[in-house]
Amino acid sequence: MNATSQNLTHTNSNPIQGGLPQLQMTTETTYHAMPYNLDAGPGFYFTSLEDYTAKMDGLTDRWGAPVEEVELQLVDGTDGEGQLFAALGISQASLETWFDTVVDLDEHEQAALFYLVGDAGYSLADALDKIDDVMLQEGAMEDVGEEMFNELYLHEVPEHLHAYLDSSRWVNDCRLNGDFSEFQFDHKDWTVTNANGI
Repeated sequence: MNATSQNLTHTNSNPIQGGLPQLQMTTETTYHAMPYNLDAGPGFYFTSLEDYTAKMDGLTDRWGAPVEEVELQLVDGTDGEGQLFAALGISQASLETWFDTVVDLDEHEQAALFYLVGDAGYSLADALDKIDDVMLQEGAMEDVGEEMFNELYLHEVPEHLHAYLDSSRWVNDCRLNGDFSEFQFDHKDWTVTNANGI
């Protein structure tokens, strides 16, 4: 997946390719619903909750029985969306939350949500309530920590002693104490600066 790639949506079935859904270029994030019931066919692509609901309502197996359970996949979107979709374990039960809340979060909020669920072990509902509690900065722990050290303490030390200070030791202490935590989201380094307080 890649942020500059175009997305694909279901248009029709092609008998030459064994009835598999054909794809058409769009600019929306595309998802796929794959039935667990093998008699229900290849499933369908969708781009919104309304699209999903309409297609699920008409999904039947080869005997005409309604299909109720599907596996959801994000098949074309940004890498960050794919990472977050997988980390949150989006299923039929949480798809409404995904479309109503998660897709509207900005990059910073998505990174915080990814951290809360993936590293801190929160459920999706609890993590959504705690997003604003995460003190998060984009950047590697060493860089973020050095900047914090300089802002918090450097002005208290006489200038002629600045050369003797080693902010990396302070950053390492913060990491060992659980104050700092570093993770990657959407090909970027992020540092949580209040990890032990969440």
